[in-house]
Amino acid sequence: SSGINAEYGDHHTALALFSVAGLTDFLDGQIARRWASQRSLLGSIIDPIGDKLLMGLTAAALWYTAAMPGWLVGIVLGRDIILLAGGVIVKYHSLEQFSFKALFSISDATFEVKPGWHGKLNMCLQIGAVIGCLGAPVIGFEESEPLQKYLYLTGVMGIYSLVQYLMNYRVVIGRIEKKPDWMKK
Repeated sequence: SSGINAEYGDHHTALALFSVAGLTDFLDGQIARRWASQRSLLGSIIDPIGDKLLMGLTAAALWYTAAMPGWLVGIVLGRDIILLAGGVIVKYHSLEQFSFKALFSISDATFEVKPGWHGKLNMCLQIGAVIGCLGAPVIGFEESEPLQKYLYLTGVMGIYSLVQYLMNYRVVIGRIEKKPDWMKK
């Protein structure tokens, strides 16, 4: 993975691997959007998790090599963990009958979270931040003011995007009109 290569200081290879991973993920998404036969519920769940793992592990490796600031890695990882927990909470509130199997089952999805413009922009900024942090040592750009400002912008957008998703989760939970009997006890 690109994170492992960055950890050992091979930023050229890490940058190439991250770029290939991003390109193949983009192509996979385009195929799923264009050909309905290539879409699946499992894919719609696994793909974003894979994206978050790639981004999170690469960011963590960049932090480990001091190529990405810890505060930004904290925002990237913290946001994703909070969003995942929020999804579990929304699913919990929408269950007719509670069981752990129902809570974590993907076959009976009770809601769908579609990324808003803020989530898409956040992901683009994060990808740019990773590419910038991977590429900076290659071209001697590590301490540049434009890169630092870009990283701050990425962090601010990560926080803004998190707040927007949390507000959306709150609205979704509020729309669940009938509370199941098991929740009233």
